[in-house]
Formats: sequence, C-alpha cells, structure tokens
Amino acid sequence: MRGFGALRHEIVRLMTRRRFVLAGLVMLLAGISSMAVRHDGLVSAPGIGGFIRNSGSMLWLTEIDGAGTFFLAWPLVIGGTLAEDLDSGLASLLITRAGSRWRWFGAKLGAAYVSSTLLLLLLAVVWLAVAVFLAPWDPTNAGAVVPWGKELASSAPLALGFAVVLVLGLAAAATSATSMLLAALGAGRTVSQVGASVAYLAFMFMLPGAVNPGERARMLSSFAEWATPATTVGYWVAVLGMTAAATYALLRVRENR
Repeated sequence: MRGFGALRHEIVRLMTRRRFVLAGLVMLLAGISSMAVRHDGLVSAPGIGGFIRNSGSMLWLTEIDGAGTFFLAWPLVIGGTLAEDLDSGLASLLITRAGSRWRWFGAKLGAAYVSSTLLLLLLAVVWLAVAVFLAPWDPTNAGAVVPWGKELASSAPLALGFAVVLVLGLAAAATSATSMLLAALGAGRTVSQVGASVAYLAFMFMLPGAVNPGERARMLSSFAEWATPATTVGYWVAVLGMTAAATYALLRVRENR
C-alpha cells in the first residue's frame, strides 16, 4: 500500500498543477479548432478515384495522432518534481513514506504515465464528440489517413484511436522522464524542465526516423517500414527504461557521496 500511496500522491501533485490544467485546455481548443478547419477538407484515398471528404472518424484519428506534437513542451508541464524534491529536501521524507527509494522514484514514473494518459483519454473523448458533430462518422475510408492499421481504422476506429492514446501516454512519460535524468545529474527544477524540452527538440531534428522521438510520437502518420505498432511501443519502452535506469543509478551515486 505504501507504493500505491506514493503513486496517488504524485498523480494528484501533477494533475492539480495549474500548468497541467492549462496545457489540457490548450490541447483541447487546438484540437477542436484543427478539426473545425479540416472538416470540409478533401483527402485522397488509395483505390478511390479523385478525393473524398473527411469523415468524423478520419478527423478524430488525425487529431489523436497530432497530440504527439505537444510533447515538445511536456517536460514543462509534468517535469521538475524530482528536482523539487532533491532541492527542497522533501525527497528524504517522501522516500521514508514510500518505504524505499525505488518506490518513490517508481511512483514518479507511474504518475507521469497515468496523468498523461488520463488527460489524453479525456481529450480523445471530447474530440470524438466534436468529430461526430462536425462530420458523418462513416469509417469506410478511415484507412486513408493512416499508413498502418488501415483495416482496423475502417472496422474499429475507436479501438485503434484509444490504443494509440495508451501508447502516447507512454511516450509522454518517456519524454518527461528526461527532466528526471537531468535532475539526477544536478540540474534544478527550471533547468531540468527546459533542458528536457530543448533535448527533445534537438533529437527531433538530429536523429533519423527510426529513432526520432518526433516521428515515433506521430505514429499514425509515419510512412515508413519501421513505423509499426510493435516497434513504436518497443521504442518508447526502451527509451523510458534506459532513462529510468540511468536516473536511478545516478540517484544512488548521489546518495553515496
């Protein structure tokens, strides 16, 4: 129960931040505006001559995919808590309450995933309602807006969309975990948050597609042989795992000094 209590504390800590609520509102309005602009647009579909109008399912899937763009600023939204705990001395108290350093640190990783995923799920539900209002849901040609999962997009677009949300939550947690790594290296709250966002931006421009976080965060619109559901999930699990392992090791080194 100690671990659950630590996780609950971190989730509440993140989700009651004003910047978390503000980020959610910005993403919500940006998504609604984007769908409103695109709902009369035309897209080409393989096997269909000419162009077809965007359906509600196409608008919705495209908007979910676009949510990955906001991860550039995600360390500013949910990052910085590890640096806060270390700088303020709160870490010792929280570790004692959690029962171990690993539970304390694991709660931060878990909270990053849960809070991000819950927000994305809420946005997805609201965007779904808006998409249905703006255009007929008809998923017949929804496969036109995704490079993989074409059959699933046409037969079960809701299942595809919400599955992508779960993966995006993992991507958000991995992105924000970079701020924890910088904090373990000695960076303060602001530096760890800004530094993580700058690093994410640099990786987006410097790394090739298969290991590019920006490409992997926009999984539905990545047209490449390596852009499959399995490799995308594996990529974010690997990034989160390596970042977490490095951060925990640095924390132990810091503790033993």
